[in-house]
Amino acid sequence: MIRIVVVDDHPMFRTGLIQAVTVDGDISAVGEGGSAAEAVELVAALRPDVLLLDAQMSDDGLERIPDIVLAHPETRIVVVTASEDENDIARAVEAGVYGYVLKGTTGSDMRSIVRQVNKGESVIPKDMFGRLMGMLKAKSAALGGGSEAKLSKQETQVLQLLARGLSNREIGGRLDITERTVKFHLSNIFSKLHVRNRVEASIVARRMWPGLEG
Repeated sequence: MIRIVVVDDHPMFRTGLIQAVTVDGDISAVGEGGSAAEAVELVAALRPDVLLLDAQMSDDGLERIPDIVLAHPETRIVVVTASEDENDIARAVEAGVYGYVLKGTTGSDMRSIVRQVNKGESVIPKDMFGRLMGMLKAKSAALGGGSEAKLSKQETQVLQLLARGLSNREIGGRLDITERTVKFHLSNIFSKLHVRNRVEASIVARRMWPGLEG
């Protein structure tokens, strides 16, 4: 069972989203709230697998994301918003969210997104993905055509598995290395690619090796 918390300052939307996401029975809403402050409290108290968070509440959901990620990295955050503003998308990704989806996404797609994020995959709509790649281009300009040469063989393997949505434990099992070693490699990868988190690293990886999602 995937445990989720839904935070949105519009009760009717919140109720509808919960109903749409939990209809198949493998996803359970263990909490809900109407403010970013409540999101922090709910995640601390309930430790959900996934937090569905509105970014445009009066107390700015985006500002609270880094605190939640730092305190509870096991909870994967998906921003559910009406905003297509590039700065909002960039802020969310840099803060460490696993997904950024628009309100109006179908119930079946939302269920799929929750399942993907729960497995450690990043979910960014295709039209936004292209914009994010452009925004990250400056940060990863040093990659150029020789991007792969900056990474060791094992770092390359770790990055490719990360981009396919594997968790640290799964990457370690696939490569026969410890989770601690995976974390060490990820730290080096983030530094070399000039990225802050797994989602940004995945975006850069897909730019380096198109078709990695499969």
